[in-house]
Amino acid sequence: MGMRITTNMTMSTYRYNLMQSTNRWANAQNKVLTHRNFNSYAEDPAAATHAWRIRRSITETGTHYDNNNDTLARFRIAYSAMEGIKTGIADKIAKASSITGNSDTTASARQELAGVIRNAADSVIQSINGAKLGDHFVFAGKDALNVPFSWSEDGKTLYYRGVNVAAGSVERPTTSTDPWAGIPDTAKDEYGVPLAAKDPNANLTPDEKAWAAYYKDQGDVARLKAMSEEETNSDIGLGLQEADDGSIINGSTFNMALPGINMLGGYGLDADGDPKNLALLMKKYADVLERADDATGQWSKEDRAEADRLLNKITKNNDEIISAFASDISGEVEFLETNKDRLKDQHDALNLELVNLEDVDPADAITDFLYNYTCYNAALKVGTQLLSQSLIDYMN
Repeated sequence: MGMRITTNMTMSTYRYNLMQSTNRWANAQNKVLTHRNFNSYAEDPAAATHAWRIRRSITETGTHYDNNNDTLARFRIAYSAMEGIKTGIADKIAKASSITGNSDTTASARQELAGVIRNAADSVIQSINGAKLGDHFVFAGKDALNVPFSWSEDGKTLYYRGVNVAAGSVERPTTSTDPWAGIPDTAKDEYGVPLAAKDPNANLTPDEKAWAAYYKDQGDVARLKAMSEEETNSDIGLGLQEADDGSIINGSTFNMALPGINMLGGYGLDADGDPKNLALLMKKYADVLERADDATGQWSKEDRAEADRLLNKITKNNDEIISAFASDISGEVEFLETNKDRLKDQHDALNLELVNLEDVDPADAITDFLYNYTCYNAALKVGTQLLSQSLIDYMN
């Protein structure tokens, strides 16, 4: 027995199909006008979710790219400064060798050379201080808004971020008992210096003053050590990871810190009692150049030997320490340039993927629009034929 098709069923089916055709035509028209495959999450949830993930990746990659460029700029400036320092010192060493190597060197020649060496030491510090990216000092570690190095008024004491670079030169007192031995940690600052030793209003005995000077000096050593080990992590797309305690896992970020205290040989004194810092070592050399016998004005054999020893050490430090840092920084520049290209390629690939996902091909969109427009008009013609029937036709 056949199924009876009523007029109501026919009209209901027609209305449904006409609505579907209208929606398809409207969607095709919208794609032509907006050039997009979808304009809301409801239109294509899967594609919209994928597009959201791509956009998030584009934003992250853009941030990594900007961080990489900022770090690259810092290291390029640092490399230029270190190369300039190395070349400048090498020139002064050559001049010093030619003068002091002459057995007939006059006092005036040595005085002139001493002035040149002192100016060179000042220039080294100026080069470090002058390395800036915007308002940030490249060699100031975490305190990038303040100049890293400064001289005392007499030009003899060098400070790094307010701390004496020659720290560690005060010997532990041996003629008295430590007045602060065994005090609790609460009575010390974060670097182990007794608070009483730092109190400017404390009425200390001579022995206590000696111990206070020693503790302050050791505190400065601890401060310089902490500053020399500072790290500033930059997320440049290496796969940032955090440990359970919230610390950054080594290798997942780039350390962009360049503590200036490390760049010139470090801090404190070496085994010979000479400053590790190259600028201070140069000034010590200048002091020896100016020595002369009070009676004859001549340079003693001991002073000549001391000058030769210091000049050799300056030469060695320039060749090994300064050159090593310049080479290391150069290697980091190469890495950052390679990473920059990688991030750019990644950013371009993500943008292309997003375009292919969201944007329509104009030719395909117009073809789809014309097809759906034809289908819509055809549906209207069918409807015209159905609706043109008279009441008598329905009664029959």
